[in-house]
Amino acid sequence: MLLLHRLTWFRVALAWGVFTLFMILLVYGQALTSGLSVHWRTAVLGPLVYGIIGTLLTPVVFELATRFNLTAGRRRWLAYLLVHAVASVLITVLYRATYLALLYLMAVPGVRLSWAAILGSVNVWIPIYWMVLFVAYALDFYHKWQHRSLEAARLETQLVQAQLHALKQQLNPHFLFNTLNALSTLIEDEPRAAQRMTAKLGEFLRLVLDHTEAQQVPLAEELHFVQLYLDIEQVRFSDRLTFTHHVAPAALPALVPHLLLQPLIENAVQHGLAAVGGGSIQLQAHRQDNQLVLEVHNSGSSPHADSVRGVGLANTEQRLRTLYGSRYVLTLRSGAEQGTVVRLELPFQTN
Repeated sequence: MLLLHRLTWFRVALAWGVFTLFMILLVYGQALTSGLSVHWRTAVLGPLVYGIIGTLLTPVVFELATRFNLTAGRRRWLAYLLVHAVASVLITVLYRATYLALLYLMAVPGVRLSWAAILGSVNVWIPIYWMVLFVAYALDFYHKWQHRSLEAARLETQLVQAQLHALKQQLNPHFLFNTLNALSTLIEDEPRAAQRMTAKLGEFLRLVLDHTEAQQVPLAEELHFVQLYLDIEQVRFSDRLTFTHHVAPAALPALVPHLLLQPLIENAVQHGLAAVGGGSIQLQAHRQDNQLVLEVHNSGSSPHADSVRGVGLANTEQRLRTLYGSRYVLTLRSGAEQGTVVRLELPFQTN
């Protein structure tokens, strides 16, 4: 239930102040339309005293709403309803008695202080109690709805972060296993090359571990990771592997998922170039309106129409779907002459 400490005097006074102003305008409006004159004490002091007493009694109604909560369940609903029915009568009588007594003391014309005057219009003013009670429960429902919405958003964010972290962690061992497999083939035949590859692998893994929590990094930083990975592959392929990139300066600050390009480049090497013993990889990046366009082109074999996407591409697409929803494009097609082109279109975002 809405706790009393959430109710500030300023908000209560402001609400009753607006009501008081409305009542003053209403009294003057009725006087003008009827052609009758109205004393300023009646038009001003009446609504003003009404608003002041209402401000003082509103916390009492909120306290009763908290102690005898009609929304707590059916078990005590009838008993609490009777409590509020009795309270509405008693508080209204107290309200009317205080109201008329103050107006009488201020010599407002036409005011008579008697039990007949107090009790005569109690039934008219009782709905005010239920109106304030309804406001209390409405504010309570709004607070609960707002809290649930924030909690749901927080849990959804945590779930998305957990999914992204799991996908990212799945890419790391996939790359590591492939690299270790390549190392095992070099250790006996080319120990120096294996040593250089191990050193590059250590540097690459160190940078990956330094960015464990990062989900998005600038494209310029992602290119550094790509270069480190290609340095590792360069040891394996020597001069049979060439890499060129054409990146527009305007695209460098764009945020991309961390380790986005590495599995795409790895996929190009493993499935496009390894089978033919080498080749070239070209990376292009530019900004197109509010989109960042990335293309990875290898000169190896063209993809088959029914080819199944491996861990790298499958996880990349899942990460993009989690991060951007439907605001991304990932296509795999044959190059103009030969090879494979992976094209990505992402929302252009910066820090």
